[in-house]
Amino acid sequence: MIKSEEMQIVVNKNLANLKISEDLQEMQEAQDVARRQNEKMAALGQLAGGIAHDFNNQLMSIIGNATMIQRTDDLAKIKDYAERIIHISQSTANLTKKILMFSKRESSTNKPINLKEVMDNTYTMVESILDKKIELCYKYGASNKTILGDETQIENLILNMILNSRDAVENSLGRIEVGTVDTVVFSEMVLSHGETLKQGQYITIYVEDNGTGICEDDLMRIFEPYYTTKTKSKGTGLGLSVVFGTVKSHSGFINVKSGEGYGTRFEIFLPVYSKKHLGETNSKFEINSNLIMLVDDDENVLDVESELLEDLGYDVIKFSKPFEALEYYNKHKNSIAFSIIDLSMPVMTGKQLYDEMQKLDNNAKALFITGYARQADYEELIKNGKVIINKPFTYEDLSAQIAKIYM
Repeated sequence: MIKSEEMQIVVNKNLANLKISEDLQEMQEAQDVARRQNEKMAALGQLAGGIAHDFNNQLMSIIGNATMIQRTDDLAKIKDYAERIIHISQSTANLTKKILMFSKRESSTNKPINLKEVMDNTYTMVESILDKKIELCYKYGASNKTILGDETQIENLILNMILNSRDAVENSLGRIEVGTVDTVVFSEMVLSHGETLKQGQYITIYVEDNGTGICEDDLMRIFEPYYTTKTKSKGTGLGLSVVFGTVKSHSGFINVKSGEGYGTRFEIFLPVYSKKHLGETNSKFEINSNLIMLVDDDENVLDVESELLEDLGYDVIKFSKPFEALEYYNKHKNSIAFSIIDLSMPVMTGKQLYDEMQKLDNNAKALFITGYARQADYEELIKNGKVIINKPFTYEDLSAQIAKIYM
């Protein structure tokens, strides 16, 4: 009887200990969730502050130069101030692209690309800007397979990683190795930042240096926006967060191996593209009119776009409301050479408007413009060979993209 009671006491004690252990585990998990949430909020706050600072600086420069244009009659000075405004605006546009890439929503022109050509171009560009005391080694070991992606974004990705390595080795006789290898993953594996690399075929891009390395605490934060261990003059902290956003937008994975005093190796896994081709491109068509239908819900932008087109020699009929544009198109479609349509509009998107126009005329031609579009719409239009131009664009950009409609 005593043994039975003793056994029951032991069982109860074990159950109590198990319950305590479970409660402690639940508390630990809740604390981990709260900690991660706090870290995310801190990163977002840091990002917002950095963005506000950078944009306010750019706006101050634009307002200052515009004010000087108003205060002078000197044509040479006016031209100089205008050129400054254009340069500053392009810089601001690049900042916006970086932010959108970080958020994984930057619209990209994805198509099958030869990675070796992209790597060759990037290597040539980097070789000319690196300090001569840094040894740059290039090894393209991957087979001649293609990936689906945006050439410009991939170039920027590689460039950002190399420049990050440059900063890590610049105070020593450094060595940076850039290369690719074919990678086949037979079973899933966990990478440095907790991601799981899935089964499949990849081309791995790697950038390895013999620099100072990254300590464990910094390693877990290197992809956070505006987080940097560099001095203010050497970087904004957006470079590696842009790398991360670009990798994600290409359905890829990233792994980092590093240790203080042992250098760093970045590995980017990009899936091999297996399809033979994308959708057919626009067929050629004859222009029997000089009239363009322009549709953009922002009337200030609409006016500027209209003036650019008129300066290019086109007649323009413009609409800020898609339904009015559709009604006009229904009545005058035979007199319109092509349409220029903003993709992001309320009530009816640019793609929805174009779909309705095609119901009226299966040969409806259009160039699409966007500052921020639904990724699904963007990718479907690109897949079907449509021409898209990202805002902000220049006079020369617009002219070049219009020419593509006739190809």
